[in-house]
Amino acid sequence: MTNRTEYQEMPKKIAENSTEANISEAYSLSLCELQQMERAMEQLRQDLKASESRFRNVIEKNADGIAIVNKGGLVCFANPSAEALFNCKAEELLGQVFFGELVVEGSACDIEMDTDIIPQVGKTEAPGTRVVQTEVEAIRKHKANAVVEMRVVETEWEGEMAYLATLRDITDRKQAEEMLWLYDRAIAATSTGVTISDATHPEHPIIYCNPAFESMTGYRREEILGKNCQFLQGSDTDPVAVEIIRNALQTKSECKVILKNYRKDGTTFWNCFSISPVRDRTGKLTHFIGVQRDITQSKQAEEALHNSEAQSREQAAQLAAALEELKATHSQLVQSEKMSSLGLLIAGVAHEINNPVSFIHGNLAHLRNYTQDLFHHLELYEHHYPNPVEEIQQEREDNDLDFLSEDLPRILSSMSVGVDRICQIVQSLRNFSRHDDSQMKPVNLHEGIDSTLLILNHRLKGNGEKPQIQIVKEYGNLPPVECFAGPINQVFMNILSNAIDALEDAKSKQAGQEMPESPSQIRICTEVVGKFVEIKIADNGPGITQEVKQRIFDTFFTTKPIGKGTGMGLSISYQIIVERHKGELYCTSELGNGTEFTIRIPLQH
Repeated sequence: MTNRTEYQEMPKKIAENSTEANISEAYSLSLCELQQMERAMEQLRQDLKASESRFRNVIEKNADGIAIVNKGGLVCFANPSAEALFNCKAEELLGQVFFGELVVEGSACDIEMDTDIIPQVGKTEAPGTRVVQTEVEAIRKHKANAVVEMRVVETEWEGEMAYLATLRDITDRKQAEEMLWLYDRAIAATSTGVTISDATHPEHPIIYCNPAFESMTGYRREEILGKNCQFLQGSDTDPVAVEIIRNALQTKSECKVILKNYRKDGTTFWNCFSISPVRDRTGKLTHFIGVQRDITQSKQAEEALHNSEAQSREQAAQLAAALEELKATHSQLVQSEKMSSLGLLIAGVAHEINNPVSFIHGNLAHLRNYTQDLFHHLELYEHHYPNPVEEIQQEREDNDLDFLSEDLPRILSSMSVGVDRICQIVQSLRNFSRHDDSQMKPVNLHEGIDSTLLILNHRLKGNGEKPQIQIVKEYGNLPPVECFAGPINQVFMNILSNAIDALEDAKSKQAGQEMPESPSQIRICTEVVGKFVEIKIADNGPGITQEVKQRIFDTFFTTKPIGKGTGMGLSISYQIIVERHKGELYCTSELGNGTEFTIRIPLQH
């Protein structure tokens, strides 16, 4: 019975032993896997630490400044290159507003951090990546600001969305580009033909020519590039001069010759041609610069002298007589022009001084009244509070208030006498009515208008007594205009000042009347009309009558009260535009519909 029972329980024991063996085996396997996982995790931590070290090393040694900006626009991280760029430590940068304070864009597309993301600009390498790439100005501490090429991409910082800004200082590159542009403009503006040939090519083809060379030869740039200067030579070109050029090219040296060349239309011209080699920093020859000067007229004069010595002597005698006559006439003209220019200069100075002196003279009376009111206020205070606190008493003694109350009225009186004297001097100089002479040169008229508006800005801004005057600019695409810059700017000043005066007078008359007010406005329009440039300056003031319009450009004619206008501004402006620039200046006006002045001057003279 017992054996049977043991026999029946034997499978159960075997099963139990098998289960324990499986558990032990599983435990051993799990422990092994756990150890493998721990080793893998330790390896991952080491790899991560090494990767982080490499990343930080790349960031810190990167030549470009790198800053991480959080969603609120504040700096969270800056590498050493960023410290050098902004000329301050990273600790000083952390927490500062990045966009708008540390970096500033000068255009209307400034970066705004009000939104959750930065708008995408241009093409990106990865779909959905938001990138901004632009040029900004870096505001540097105790150092001149720098022009920086900035690239901003989205990143993550401490679990939140942020922006990674890469900054590259391109100030030197910008300056170099500007200098190259200036050099190019200088070469393009010269009247001497200039070519650059490739010295590394056996045929020395032309790779650049300036406009003067095109004008001199009659060929277009497309027809010149790729050829050498031999295409200008003809069968009768001096072979000796050609050989000198060939030897200079072979020996990589300079030379200068005079030879006959042919234009595209077949006409000949005498060319004073010089060659100069150009080498790089290693001394290797890279280019040849050719300079051509058309000396046809002098060569023809020289040939004419050789052809007829007697005729040349007679011509020389005639030229000498004409020169003496010209010198005498010139001396008379110079003397007359000196007197005229002196008068014009004094008149312009007197006209420009009159307005600021009037401002000073008008404000002195108010200043005197204000001073008296202040001192009266102090007297009342002393009367009712004869025993002030010790601090006030000490301040009174330190400032010597008794002396100030006596001396300040005397100072104001002295200033009033000086201003009256200046007014007398200005009044005595109003007999002159023209400007000084200067050379005509290409001028950007928009810059002249903007400069004049800047000078008059204090009169355009509103205050408690007068409303603001709006300026509406409708500028066309104007090329540089040949003119006298100073006198043209005076014309703008005179017309704009008159427009401001008209608007201020109109508003002052409306102040006591119940009538709908419209904002004061001056509209400036520019455009090219044929061979002329046209500038229109219009205001929405009360306008002028037909009688006033007929006399508006007369010398000393003015509708302003005595002391406020000399009647010289528009007269001088008319002389500048019509007589000196061969243009037109006319006025269009109608009572109640404002006034418009139109200036028309030639683009070139």
